[in-house]
Amino acid sequence: MTNMKIDKIKGLIAATFTPFDKSGKVNISLIPSLASSLKTQGISGAFIAGTTGEGAALTLSEKLDLIKAWAPFSSEDFKVISMLGGTNQKEAIELAMAAQENGLYATALTAPYYMRPTSVEQLLDYIQPIAEAAPDLPLYFYHIPLLSKVELSMLDFLKLAGERIPNFAGIKYTHNDLMEFNRCLRFEEGKYDILWGWDETMLAGLAMGAKGAVGSTYNYAGSLYQEILLAFNNNEIEKARQLQEKSIEMISLFGKYGGAACGKAIMKICGLDCGQFRLPVKQLKDQDYETLQRDLLSIDVLEYLVPSQSAKKV
Repeated sequence: MTNMKIDKIKGLIAATFTPFDKSGKVNISLIPSLASSLKTQGISGAFIAGTTGEGAALTLSEKLDLIKAWAPFSSEDFKVISMLGGTNQKEAIELAMAAQENGLYATALTAPYYMRPTSVEQLLDYIQPIAEAAPDLPLYFYHIPLLSKVELSMLDFLKLAGERIPNFAGIKYTHNDLMEFNRCLRFEEGKYDILWGWDETMLAGLAMGAKGAVGSTYNYAGSLYQEILLAFNNNEIEKARQLQEKSIEMISLFGKYGGAACGKAIMKICGLDCGQFRLPVKQLKDQDYETLQRDLLSIDVLEYLVPSQSAKKV
């Protein structure tokens, strides 16, 4: 079995929001503006229909519409990766085929989070037919045990996935086990692309060897994270830490404003109204946006939000 040659992703990939209009329908017309905003911030690509993109709350037809809408923006310089889901293998196969037909860069898949696999082998039995449906596209496994509750060894997963799936690319690693993350990076002399997935601890991921990262706050605060990357690469660790602390303070506001809902609220403040999150996520009221803007001002992060400041790609 010949494995696909994978070009590892460097820089930031934004886990994009799915835009909804006031009636709650997917607002495809906003996607060109979202793509333009990301490129202005020097973002390397878009991860669509994931956790931030409410993939679990979207219908199959909505996910297919998103793939088609984002496809014109996918290139080697701006990589569009589509999340295929987690619980429905048949649906994920159809989405994988659509991603390949429309020319996306790659696909991603999380572990089934209702009927959960209890072994790596069982997980791969689920994933393999989906990967085979789009053999020309790299496939990433989205490891997010906080939400999926599937806590299998990613080292064991790398070993077996590489043997069974020729187009397996690596892992979007959204977990706090820094030791395992580093071991995954070093597995078989760094064979796979292991992307860091926790915005508020990106500096820790960089210190452990990350070269690429996927995150929701890169949608509107890309310049902040570009500065963290630049400071880290210049060995200005104290500066990088201080910048990371701004990220921590910003993300610490999320609990006050309904968790994930806070991200879309910040997008609206930035002039990119993606609507509300679908239930059961908290629905924000008009006064919440005013209070949030004051809170963002108080922690001195407004200067990093689009369109206030553009960032050069590191």
